Amino acid sequence: MTTTITYEEYEAARQASAMLGGEFAYSRSAEEDPWLSVLKPACSGSSGIVTLVVGYSPILPHIGSSSSIVDRRASRRTLKLVTPEASADFRKMVALSIIEQMQELLAALSLNKSQLAKILRVTRPTMYDWFQGKDPNAANAERLQALLGLLSRASVSGATPLNARFVRQPIDLGAPSLIELLSGDELDEERVLHIIERARALGDSASTRRKNREDRLRALGFKDPSDEQRRKQLAKNVALQDWPKR
Repeated sequence: MTTTITYEEYEAARQASAMLGGEFAYSRSAEEDPWLSVLKPACSGSSGIVTLVVGYSPILPHIGSSSSIVDRRASRRTLKLVTPEASADFRKMVALSIIEQMQELLAALSLNKSQLAKILRVTRPTMYDWFQGKDPNAANAERLQALLGLLSRASVSGATPLNARFVRQPIDLGAPSLIELLSGDELDEERVLHIIERARALGDSASTRRKNREDRLRALGFKDPSDEQRRKQLAKNVALQDWPKR
């Protein structure tokens, strides 16, 4: 569709529009000056008429006596959708079997199988079916991949697991634990990633303190127990447990 107006009509309409918009003194913007520089020469036809083209028709019909047609249509831009590239760790996790993916979650988060079923939001029998080779449905598989994606973003894996203490217990007073956040119906990814980062920092700090303590004991002449001594001590601890009576 085309509309034919004179340059004076165009200028009057622009000033009226500026006043209605609250601009008491109409001034041309830097972007408008090039447009007017094109518009003015176009008005040099025999009767000073210019054709302003609107709409999205690819055809520009010439209406009026002006020798020029000014096209001020917004150009169409092709939007290129960019898909974020998955990390190499995540691609490796996705390539694992369902059983291996669950084992990765167990190791990375220092979980037992009851806790794994909790964060997967399935019953233990359903989870055991997966360990026996049965494939999860689409919703459950999506949940599993979402959890693996969070671990990948946080650089947590079975090779670099989190301390179980900081997974199961709240880091802040009155706040949910990491396992509680991972067990929610909707995963608050940014909050989970923040808690994982703090849990990692606390775990690293605890490991450093333990190593420093062991180094001090070695410096004082204490030796690490042998494997045989460890087994005997473990057997003694088990024997001293106050087991419930049936």
